[in-house]
Amino acid sequence: MKKNTDADDARDASLRVARRVRDSLKAAAAMMGRPLYDVTNEAITHYLAGLKLADPLQGARNSVKAAARTPRKHE
Repeated sequence: MKKNTDADDARDASLRVARRVRDSLKAAAAMMGRPLYDVTNEAITHYLAGLKLADPLQGARNSVKAAARTPRKHE
């Protein structure tokens, strides 16, 4: 029962934040006199540009380089 209540609380909090963000975007679009989808797309682009995501290909390249530098033992 407790676990279900925690999940419901987290979901409710998430919905409150989502509503707040949506309302803020709507207000910003109205104040600028621009379509909501333009303002939303710019906000998403700005957010994604600020994320520091790891490059999965870079990880693969690094492991291949490390394997190439490591001498193999002869059995």
